[in-house]
Amino acid sequence: MNLFGTTQKIAMTCAFCASVPAMPMAELRASAVPSRDFVSAPIELEEAGVYCPVDHVGRAAAPDTESGYILLMEGDQRVALHSRVVPASLGISFGVRIRHAPGAPMGNYRMVVTHPPYGPRNISVESWDPNISTGWGVRSFQFEYDRELQVGPWSMELYQGDDLLMRQSFQVVPPQEAPEAIEICFGGTFIS
Repeated sequence: MNLFGTTQKIAMTCAFCASVPAMPMAELRASAVPSRDFVSAPIELEEAGVYCPVDHVGRAAAPDTESGYILLMEGDQRVALHSRVVPASLGISFGVRIRHAPGAPMGNYRMVVTHPPYGPRNISVESWDPNISTGWGVRSFQFEYDRELQVGPWSMELYQGDDLLMRQSFQVVPPQEAPEAIEICFGGTFIS
């Protein structure tokens, strides 16, 4: 996903598509994942939380996600609610607004999201190229399909090669357990 300024396209994970192939990442995840959230250089985090629905302008291939693509958005999205509690509601997104520190050497990055299993293949890990730049951009997951509405712990991790640079955690809950997000995003209309 890549979200930069107000005129550039922004990529937002729709439903992280296609499964992550068996690779050393599984071994890396078991040993390298810290028990709490963090961000380390050269990545900078501006905010994390819940994002309200926005229209997408296209899709980009993301073969290591459940759906095989990520959604592309235009504009400069801002978090609607600084909360790690996310309602399992279609259209809701959650994620991080990050950038690569200006002046630091660039690298190849991989966004990895873990979540309760869903879909016909019971996918629980998805990944894609987050297209990180020195401009602030949102990297997020949007609930696009009913099958994605899985309550429980979700996490977003950013890797540069085998180095884990960021981990941010979210708890997805039934919509009635996150009324503030529903109010902000849908004007108090209860979403089941």
